[in-house]
Amino acid sequence: MPIAYLDVPTGADLGKKKELVKTLYEALHEAYPFPDDTRIFLREWPLDSMSQNGVLGWEPPRPVFIMHVPQGGNVDAKRKMLKKINAAVADAYPLPEFITFLHEH
Repeated sequence: MPIAYLDVPTGADLGKKKELVKTLYEALHEAYPFPDDTRIFLREWPLDSMSQNGVLGWEPPRPVFIMHVPQGGNVDAKRKMLKKINAAVADAYPLPEFITFLHEH
């Protein structure tokens, strides 16, 4: 059961967010084809609640995607998944230096 958290600034419209979570789900499910129970939490933060390098309201903010997934899995499937995730987040939130953490349990 993959669980993911996307921390981003506020601003994407609802249509983009719906498209984003659908793409994220499909990418995760393709790499980790377990029975359905994939959870994705969008956590949007106003700039006055985000700090980078000790500066509050730093612009442009950098999105962070954290995934908790089962250990192992096919390396090529993970690479393909990460490419799809990066493209989907960049489309919904056109910001620089997107980072992903993959925690395998």
